[in-house]
Amino acid sequence: MQCPAETPRSQNPGSGTRLALVALLAGILLVPGGDAFARSFQPDLGAFLVTCLPGARNCDQMDVSGFEDFAGQLASAVMPRFPGPIGSLGGQGFEVAYTVGLSELDRGHDAFSADAVTGRPGVFSDTGHVMTVGQLQVRKGLPASFRLGGSLTQVFNSSLWDVGLQLAYTPLEGIRNAPDLGIELQGGTVLGHGDLIVVHAGAALILSKSFGVAGLFTLAPYGGYQFVFVSASTHLTSGYLMDQTTPTLFAFDPRNIFLHRLVFGLESVASWVVVGAEMTIQVPTARRTYAFKLGARF
Repeated sequence: MQCPAETPRSQNPGSGTRLALVALLAGILLVPGGDAFARSFQPDLGAFLVTCLPGARNCDQMDVSGFEDFAGQLASAVMPRFPGPIGSLGGQGFEVAYTVGLSELDRGHDAFSADAVTGRPGVFSDTGHVMTVGQLQVRKGLPASFRLGGSLTQVFNSSLWDVGLQLAYTPLEGIRNAPDLGIELQGGTVLGHGDLIVVHAGAALILSKSFGVAGLFTLAPYGGYQFVFVSASTHLTSGYLMDQTTPTLFAFDPRNIFLHRLVFGLESVASWVVVGAEMTIQVPTARRTYAFKLGARF
């Protein structure tokens, strides 16, 4: 008597769930931020064209310091997140994650507020103090303690995007009773504005350590120092001075901006699910960014 043939079982019952999560993470990035047209973080470069009123002293028609401040804050918001925990993921390791980033905007400069007297617009029509971004990040472990990554970032309520690359090296990794120590190099460029050119690069020196918790999941706190270089300029663009009906043409030559940040974060891995939180503090301005991620590790 023959027994009915059993239906073959999947060798990896969790693979379908993993693929579904990956598809969900990729799809989230394609959903635009709500209220995108009512409140916009699309930059208006006319905010950096200044009307010099009669009697004004040392008035420059182009607001160079305001442009540099804006470019530095934008680059801080869109650059790749989570340089830590440092580690190679192993030669076969692979991770995909979606991150929501929050950046506190410092609106102390005149360019961030509209001037009703001269008609000068604010650089953002959104008057909020937090810029929100969504970032899809993919990382691949490589031999010899290297890790390669790429990111695609969307600034919500705007048409701005950022494409970034990361390369990490961890010379001290997996040593018993000692933290991991490594460096991640980052670079990227802002897209989505016809006249704005922002290119950023950075290096993060990270110290981290992973701990097992009751054999259920791992916790990996990390901290470090991050140096950021930003090159910002514009094509020939235009804006309006007070009582002017014909636009004034202007352009910014490349401006070099240097930022210094402290990075702190915590990551947890349970099976193949990865969650994390991160905060950066710019020195000496104390400007902060926050990030939260959900991902899958294979």
